[in-house]
Amino acid sequence: GSDSFVFRNVAVGEVWLCSGQSNMEFRLEQSLDASEDVPRATNKSIRLFDMKGRWATDNRAWPDTALESVNRLDYFAPADWEECTPAHAARFSAVGYYFGKMLQDSLKVPVGLICNAVGGSPAESWIDRGSVEHFIPGILRDWPRNDYVQGWVGERAQVNMQGSHDRWQRHPYAPCYLYESGILPLERFPIKGVIWYQGESNAHNVQLHERLFSLLVKSWRTYWDNPEMPFLFVQLSSLNRPSWTWFRDSQRRLLQRIPCAGMAVSSDKGDSLDVHPKDKRPIGERLARWALHANYGFKVLPSGPLFKSARVRDGRVCVKFVYGEGLHASDGKAPACFEVAEVEGIYYPAQAVIQGDSVVVWSDKVSRPKYVRYGWQPFTRANLVNRDRLPASTFRAVVENAFGAGAD
Repeated sequence: GSDSFVFRNVAVGEVWLCSGQSNMEFRLEQSLDASEDVPRATNKSIRLFDMKGRWATDNRAWPDTALESVNRLDYFAPADWEECTPAHAARFSAVGYYFGKMLQDSLKVPVGLICNAVGGSPAESWIDRGSVEHFIPGILRDWPRNDYVQGWVGERAQVNMQGSHDRWQRHPYAPCYLYESGILPLERFPIKGVIWYQGESNAHNVQLHERLFSLLVKSWRTYWDNPEMPFLFVQLSSLNRPSWTWFRDSQRRLLQRIPCAGMAVSSDKGDSLDVHPKDKRPIGERLARWALHANYGFKVLPSGPLFKSARVRDGRVCVKFVYGEGLHASDGKAPACFEVAEVEGIYYPAQAVIQGDSVVVWSDKVSRPKYVRYGWQPFTRANLVNRDRLPASTFRAVVENAFGAGAD
């Protein structure tokens, strides 16, 4: 007819969704290299769609306007596609920016980044309601106070909601809420894949998180009608919280179970006291390496060494790795933080030497090793890396030949 539409400055390229909780939300201007990287962030071939929550989930009661807005699923402020400039990049996800920058540098095509991460959000808040009701219905019952939900999550939500008299008051941490307010509004916008940094708000229950995370990945792949949609996630870093060793190893095992997934190890960039380590560039770039390797055909190592097998011979354990090319210690010393045990729970520090793509581990106090583990400290100084100085993942494994068969 008589109407015409003119579109200017249109980019066609690769779009990735950056989601999770506060370590994905963590802004570039807060990161370790912000003083150098923010001023250099002008790039017309990177586009940012930054979905910010209207109300911070900090430790205070929300006003009535916030409570009413959340009940309407009106949690995220309106967003538009913006060119990557220092001003826009500064407030964008640091991990997302570094991921996108490396991708754009390598692919030489425009890269779009959508970020909808919410600080403190648990995995269950990002899953569709039908899946939760079918597979884990108990998590919906009195959710701020049930055993499925990590204590801190429920307590913080109750602080935010304390001014409400609505028994059905909603909150971003509630199961399914962020799926409904932050995923559905994307209306299946075509994305290449997802980068995900979350887990801190589910680390209290490793077994439950394994179910939740698998459900989340399936939920999003179903929504985008792409059963092989890449889902790349960050393994939790080092921090002095006892459950994090088990959680990191659980994430490693999830990587083996979930097809078309990738994992960036971050334990070498942790902070013993701060749940928000500031060195985000390596994390974003490690996610990008995995994407370049698995999704774009680049011949790069996607990861640091990942446990493959452990066999015992003459009282010593030979540990083999995937992506173990050029194994060495990052500090030039012997490999550290290996332990062995004959009885589960009674581990002894082990000596270790590198032999090719393997590490041979032993202790004079353990004559018949049946278990081996590495980096098994909440805040670890484990030092094993490969030729590209990418760190090895935490692991715990049963030694093959000790019981007749191995398991990890």
